[in-house]
Amino acid sequence: MEDQLRDVGNKAIEHAKKLGAEEAEIYLLMENHTSVKFIGGIFASRSKAVKGFQGTIARIGEPWIKKKGIPIFNSGIKAGVGIRAISNKAMGFSSVSSLEESKVLEAVEEAVKIAKIRPPDPNWVSLPEPRTLRGKGGVYDKRVADLNADQILEMTANCCVVAGDFDKRIVQAMSMIVTDAIEYGVVSTKGIETFDKATVFQVYIGTKGKFRGEEASGSDFLLSRSLDENVAPIAERAAKNTVECFGKKPLSEKHVGTVVFDNESWSQLFSVIFTAGISGSNVQENRSVLKNKLGQQVAKENVSILDDGTLPEGIGTTKMDDEGIPRQRTPIIEKGMLTSFLYDNYAAKRESRESTGNASRSRPPTAPYSNQLTIRPSNLILESGSSNLEGLVSEVKNGVLVKGSLIGAGHSNTVTGDFSVTGDNAFKIENGAVAYPLKACSIAGNLYQALSSVVAVGNDSRSFGTVINPSISIDKIVAST
Repeated sequence: MEDQLRDVGNKAIEHAKKLGAEEAEIYLLMENHTSVKFIGGIFASRSKAVKGFQGTIARIGEPWIKKKGIPIFNSGIKAGVGIRAISNKAMGFSSVSSLEESKVLEAVEEAVKIAKIRPPDPNWVSLPEPRTLRGKGGVYDKRVADLNADQILEMTANCCVVAGDFDKRIVQAMSMIVTDAIEYGVVSTKGIETFDKATVFQVYIGTKGKFRGEEASGSDFLLSRSLDENVAPIAERAAKNTVECFGKKPLSEKHVGTVVFDNESWSQLFSVIFTAGISGSNVQENRSVLKNKLGQQVAKENVSILDDGTLPEGIGTTKMDDEGIPRQRTPIIEKGMLTSFLYDNYAAKRESRESTGNASRSRPPTAPYSNQLTIRPSNLILESGSSNLEGLVSEVKNGVLVKGSLIGAGHSNTVTGDFSVTGDNAFKIENGAVAYPLKACSIAGNLYQALSSVVAVGNDSRSFGTVINPSISIDKIVAST
């Protein structure tokens, strides 16, 4: 496949030059995608959806019933090319969902045509020059690439069974497994000709429970570059996250003080707000409160953050970014001090810097080759502290614990850092222990102020795509029910 991508890329480059492009870059991708969702757990005897004699039959047949469900399959190959052509400091972009030579050359013609009619960009310098690739790239696990839909279906169905067996109060379960095998490359008139491949294995399980008229839900997941055949613990954790939420109570009054975020809930704020704030492009365009703060203290000394595109097993680990620049390790905050932003080639050259290897075309659900470049982390890491989640809770006399997904995190203000979200899996902390689950809990604050109010950082780091972080305890957060 690499040879095919290289051949198409080089032909496209030659065609762009013949058409008068001063510079051109070709991004090529082939992705084999499979997803299987299993909607199971219609445990009729538990939900009491079936009564009387039929209900009795349902209870007797439960071991068989709970293995039944609705499978939803989605699979296919995604292949295409994205072209950037430069003429008189103006860029034209075009893409095509094909590797067929004639269609690729037509897309090249479109990109060159657009470049020639656009006005010059005064900030344009050039496409990136070739640099030596340092990292080995990410993990490509052939077992993930070879996994077929029937094998995935078996795993998803078993997940629902495990979740139902965990506790009789679980009345519904849904599981989904996604596999991706990707090969991509970048070829340019500057001499860049780089290729890499990767696999991703994703598991998600959501469960619902009923108990004494109360309903609760919970979930858990796995995100890995390698195959993990033992997915049962994920189902058990999802069920546990559900049943621990029964018996919800409201807060007696609004809480302003310490809130402990588990690693998942914190990742949702961290990945939305902080990743925008450290983009060199956003800083240049006055869309970040971190502008003019390099070398200044912007967080507590117990906070260190870096981006590492060479991290073994990292979801975002590749040999190069999406314009062919080698991935690297970039410290961003060291012991509370802001040391760097992230750059692609364009933003870096505006400041006469070198790119940090953070050009990205990834914006799901659209195919990468159809997107123009943005700046995104590869593996953004909040470095771990010394306590697990229970240890963080034990240090809080009066507070709130927030776990799992946060409703509204995606609508946070990425410029100012303000957020107001709702946690369905929140708990009251009293005297260093979890006292009781809370009704839907509103959590509000500002992420940048939060970084300066960190009480402690946990040691339970977990990968959430291109963000890796542990649980964290933060003061001066507002919580109310």
